[in-house]
Amino acid sequence: MISYRQQLAKIGYSPKEFVSYRSFFLPPLSLREAMRSMDFPGKFWEAIPGTEQDKDWTDEIQGCAFAHGRWFYVSNNPMTLHVFDGMSGKKVKSWKLTTVPPPDPPLPGFSFNHMGAIIIEGNYIYIDHWCGAQGAAGQILVMEGNGDTLNFVKWIPLENVNGRVGMIAINFARRMVITSGGELNIHRVYLHSLDTGKFANKTMELNPPITDKGYAQGGFWSPNNHLYISSGQGKIGDSSKGHQYIYSYSPLNGRLLNTLAVRSAAGRQELEGCCYAPVVREGQSVFIHVVLLENEVAKDDIFLKSFTADQPDLI
Repeated sequence: MISYRQQLAKIGYSPKEFVSYRSFFLPPLSLREAMRSMDFPGKFWEAIPGTEQDKDWTDEIQGCAFAHGRWFYVSNNPMTLHVFDGMSGKKVKSWKLTTVPPPDPPLPGFSFNHMGAIIIEGNYIYIDHWCGAQGAAGQILVMEGNGDTLNFVKWIPLENVNGRVGMIAINFARRMVITSGGELNIHRVYLHSLDTGKFANKTMELNPPITDKGYAQGGFWSPNNHLYISSGQGKIGDSSKGHQYIYSYSPLNGRLLNTLAVRSAAGRQELEGCCYAPVVREGQSVFIHVVLLENEVAKDDIFLKSFTADQPDLI
């Protein structure tokens, strides 16, 4: 039987070190879950590079999610939630997000400015938003529906932590939002309450930090309690680089577990938000999906890329 100390070694601790799992940044609800989360896939690969979609709705797509047998995409221009049937690819509906009520009580300097990553849990849809006001931290727009219907629920204003923060992932079991700053490169993440948006006074340094000159574009909390972060950059002007990256970290202590290379064939291509969904695409079982946005002068196009792993049950 594998011991707790043996598992700790997988996330960087020496054999003689011992640490209570309750002292970690955001531990699972049980020691058994914590120990299992110290295991992770050995290899990921891009199973489906995606075909180029150059449609009237693909401009400024910021993130994707899969729920109710449907793909959900958030566009920032115009601020819209697009819903497509997962089997046929037929559009179900498009929802204008700027028709929802503004925050109440009012937030100083609020305006509809930038919709970002999307996360779905059951019928609840969470969309990252930044109003653009100086000193504003960010908000989460909460909607409810399955794509056929969509109703406004509330705004969650995220408390400032050294400047702007935005949603990366949500741990629904612990009712916590994992956030990061809006600066170039990603050195640390924070915890906010999903219910109130208040900062929980917990910060985790990433080891090693993300220093690929990208911005945090989104992410997700995986079934095996790992934190995935997509780091994207647009107009880098370096098509020779060839890749942008999704990073997998242990939310116990910030240790890097895996790096997923997302092929980007041109400098104008920008990695956006990612999601977890065990689905079959093009006859292949795939689990992690990400939008690669190609920034065009007139109107952007996108690629929906999908990944699999050698041990998908450990994602």
